Amino acid sequence: MSERIEVEQGFVEFVQVGDFADIYDVEVQVDLRGQGYGSRLMELFLAAMRSRSVAVVTLEVQIDNLVAIRLYEKFGFEKMSIRKGYYDGVDGLLMKLELFYVLEKVRKSNT
Repeated sequence: MSERIEVEQGFVEFVQVGDFADIYDVEVQVDLRGQGYGSRLMELFLAAMRSRSVAVVTLEVQIDNLVAIRLYEKFGFEKMSIRKGYYDGVDGLLMKLELFYVLEKVRKSNT
């Protein structure tokens, strides 16, 4: 069953199984896009996943959604593979974030 982390401006919908989470949807109200709410949602989501000891987060995004891809890359997501024609003829890009690897990398850079 999916869960949501919501704020007034949007939400992140995901499923968590053990130390793994898969993002199903990230939505920001259309009239509020480009104002940093997507970043804020991702910050809240990733903080929640860290508190739940999630080690790996995955998501899938349309390969032509460059704004979303840049947002995910900003938070450390890496491109894994392409699913040809996954979105009604548009390729899907599978991305992954290893949370504890990122935390260790940040800790080491701060020492």
